[in-house]
Order: sequence, then structure tokens, then C-alpha cells
Amino acid sequence: MPLRLEFGHASAAGPRPRNEDYCGYVEPADPQLAATKGMLAAVADGVSGGAHGREAAETAIRNLLADYYATPDTWETAHALGTVLAAINRWLTGQVASRSEPGGMATTLTCLVARGGRYHYAHVGDTRLYRLRGESLDLLTHDHVWETPGMSHVLKRALGLDTHVLPDFGEGDLAASDIFLIVCDGVWEPLGQIELHRLLKLHDEPARAARAIVEAALAQGGQDNATALVARVLESGADDASLAGAVDLPLPGRLAPGARLDDFEIEAELHSGRDSLLYRARHAATGQRWAIKTLQPVLAGDAQAAARLLAEEWFLKRLHSHYFAEALPLPGRNFLYFAQRHFEGASLAARLDAGQHFSPTETVTLAIRALKGLSALHRLDIVHRDLKPDNLHLDNAGKLRILDLGVARCPQLDVRDADAQPGTPSYMAPELFAGNEANAVSDLYALGVTLYHLLTRKYPYGEIEPFQRPRFGEPAPPGRYRPDIPPWLDNVILKAVAREPGERFETAEEMRLALERGEANPLVRRRTPLIDRSPAGAWPLVAGLSIVFNLLLLFLLIAS
Repeated sequence: MPLRLEFGHASAAGPRPRNEDYCGYVEPADPQLAATKGMLAAVADGVSGGAHGREAAETAIRNLLADYYATPDTWETAHALGTVLAAINRWLTGQVASRSEPGGMATTLTCLVARGGRYHYAHVGDTRLYRLRGESLDLLTHDHVWETPGMSHVLKRALGLDTHVLPDFGEGDLAASDIFLIVCDGVWEPLGQIELHRLLKLHDEPARAARAIVEAALAQGGQDNATALVARVLESGADDASLAGAVDLPLPGRLAPGARLDDFEIEAELHSGRDSLLYRARHAATGQRWAIKTLQPVLAGDAQAAARLLAEEWFLKRLHSHYFAEALPLPGRNFLYFAQRHFEGASLAARLDAGQHFSPTETVTLAIRALKGLSALHRLDIVHRDLKPDNLHLDNAGKLRILDLGVARCPQLDVRDADAQPGTPSYMAPELFAGNEANAVSDLYALGVTLYHLLTRKYPYGEIEPFQRPRFGEPAPPGRYRPDIPPWLDNVILKAVAREPGERFETAEEMRLALERGEANPLVRRRTPLIDRSPAGAWPLVAGLSIVFNLLLLFLLIAS
């Protein structure tokens, strides 16, 4: 069921010579955009102490309403709002510095995003967001003003007030019949919360409620501009609305070569996994070869498995990078599957199994390409969670691609069980075994293990079996098994697979830079203290040295 909202707004200058407030909202006409980004409403109150309060408020709202929908679908709502507000703040502060006219250019701003079954808000200044649920009207925001007597109208935070802005963020569940109210201080101050509550209960239609609130604020002697924006939730949506429509499609079953699946002719079965089936197919109209991925027939009716499959397609459609396979739009499909570009070649694991020997130079080249792909992935806040040689594919032209986003996640779309910790044990970072959430750093750890294995056919902490509780000691440098590995490459790999997350590379760009610099600017390896590497072995050594030292002191005392 899609989310449905009804909006209404009103604004008046009141006794002021001009209206320095501005408000707006967006209801995307595209159902897919509404599902992924939601509906956005905002109110801004230009700071009247500056000469450009109205311009600041209008610019902030217009840019927010446009730029929020240009952020990646994979970004968490707070991340998207924070990024856009930071950009608006930089523009406002820059305008003050570049203009010859005196006066500031600042504004307060409070915005609401309703998406699926959740609401999110961002807030800076003293505009306010209220939620009416049942008989309770709750204030969701906190005014950013000085609490010193006589300074209750002086803002501590606002857009354009400082070079850095720190908005407040919040979120919660949506329910049908919820009413959200965003107002400036010219409304909430003269009316108070009790009167706002009464007026919202009195008028069902949002537009009429907004007009009544603004008129009441001015009638109560309000001396400022008055603006109100009301949003009523008619129907709350589903949290996984981005995948709506295809989850209920039937499975095609197991397909033999020559079978027809919509516009595709199956040529061969490429892989049969625990949950999925992968085929090579030819598109009947274009002749282009595609890889078709679907579920095993035993998973028919499993909504969660279907959501995982469609989530992988959803990720691929948003990854505009040649380090990932292109996904084909399938608006008229009749079965549950998706199609991605097929490339002849083999995975790095298959090449290892075939006896291929990877030199240090080849390994560094492959690592740099993989890191460029991971950079594109992580910029979208997507974590792969199962990086390994099986999921790094090298085509016949020597092009590297990252495969299998079947267990990937991002804040906006995570269809995995809350308790699930996917991945291949030998490539999983130590903190994941303790239940920590996978992130970009754990992806880089998995790539470090991959490089270690490509060069040595071993694992830095030994091979880890499923359900095993591994112990992580001190990994042997890969150069111990391969004398041709230069020391600087040893140090890069050992940093990537460090036991503690804080000792690893923080970003794919940082690790790539270390590989590109290579011997010209080698990474210095920090040796782990013995007491951290082996506490059980360190304490007997300390005790032994203490005994020797005390015996030496005793001997010197006797001799003297």
C-alpha cells in the first residue's frame, strides 16, 4: 500500500512590511521516486536582523526541495538532508562574503520527510515541528536559541549563520491519521501549544487548518510573519515500498537450455547455489547476452528471498560504474528474475583453481581496480559484505568487475534478517563474529584477505569454517610464503587485515593511494606489542625478567 499524504499551507506578513518566511512541499508524481525518497515539506524563517532574510529563506527551501531528490536513493534520509543543508549553508555564508551590500543572509529551517512507514526530520533554528497523534500533540524539535534571560529570541544555530551548520535529526513511525505541523516563531509564540492543538482538532482539511492557525496567530497580536504547513497522513506505506510490485511474481522454475523466459532464450546454466540459479541467456530482439538470476524452485512463495533477489537488482540499477554489471530494465516481466550484462571470463577463484599464478604486480593492479569499484559502492553507502575471489570477475578483455550483491545492504534498503550476519567466514573481519555490523572497513578487510590469498593461497588467520569461533593472533607477512613480495606490499596487506578496525584503512581511497604510491612512499608498519599479540606469553616473560633483575640487585648488595 503506497503512502498517501494531504498538505496545506498558509503564510502572511502580519504587521511586518514584508514576509521573510517561505515554505513548500513536494509530492513526487513518479511512484518509484515517492517510494525511494518520500514526500518532503519544509518551512524557513529568514532572519530579520539581516538584509536578505527573505532571499535566504526562499533559496534554502527551493534548493532543498530540488537537491534532496538528486541525492542517491541509497543514502539514508538524514545523510541526504544533512548533505543538502550543508551545501545550502556554504552558499549562504559565501554570498555574505562576496556581496558589497551590508547585512547577513541567514534563515531557520525545519523539514519533514515521509517515506514508507517512517517519518524523518531535520531542524535548525526556532521553527518548530509538531505531531498530533490521537489526542496528543507532541513537539518534536528543540529551539536553537540562547536560554539566557533577555536572549530567548537570539539564535544559536541557523543556515548562513556560521561556516558550519549542525542540524538536529529525528525519525519515527508513521500512522494513519497522524497530523504534522511546521510553524515559524510568529505562530507558535502567540498561540501556544494548547491553542495549536485545538485548531488542529477543529479543522480536518490541512489547507483550512493552516489558514486558521495563521489567522489566529495574527489575531492574538502576533508581531512577526506567520507561516504554517500542515500534513495529514491518509495512509501509511510499507517500509520496503521500493520493491513493491515484483515481489509477488511467480518463479520460472528450473530452466533447460532452449527454454524461453519472456524475451530471453536460455543458453546454459552457469551456477546453482543454495538460494539462487544463474543462467546465460540471449535476448530475442537484440541478440545481446545477459545473465539471468532467479531463485531455486523450493523458495517459491518466500517473500523474504524474493525481496533479497530484487534488492540486488535495485542496487545494480543505481551503480553507474563499469566495475559492476549493468542491470536491464524489465518493466513487463512475468516471472521473478532479473537480468544483468554477461561477460565471458572467469572469477579470480576459478583462475586460482585452474593453477594461475598471480605476480605481485598483477595483484596490485587488480587490487587498485577493485578499490575503484568499492569507492563507487561505498559512496552510495552500500556495503558488499561478501567480497572474495569468487566475487571478483576478470573478463576476457582483462576488465575486473565486482559480482554478487545478493547480501549487500544500505541504510535505505536492508532486507536481511536483523540477526543475520552474511559473508564467507575466512573473509569476515574479526568484529563481525562478535555481532558488529558490516561497514566499509570490513569490506576493505575482506579485500585484504583476498589479496593475501591470491598471492599465497593461504589466509592471514587460517581458514575459518562456518560456525567456528575463530581466534585471531598475529598474521604472518605474505612475504614469508612468497619471497618476491616487496616489503611495502606486505605492510599494505597487513594493515588491511589488521585485527583491530582502528588499525586498518578507513576508506577505499586511502588503501588505493597506498598501493599506487608503492615503494616510492612505502607504508610504515606498526608492530603490535607482544602483550597485545600474546598476553599469555608476555606475562611469563615479564615475570622472568623481574626475577633476573631482582637476583642481580641481590648479588650487587651482597658483593658490596
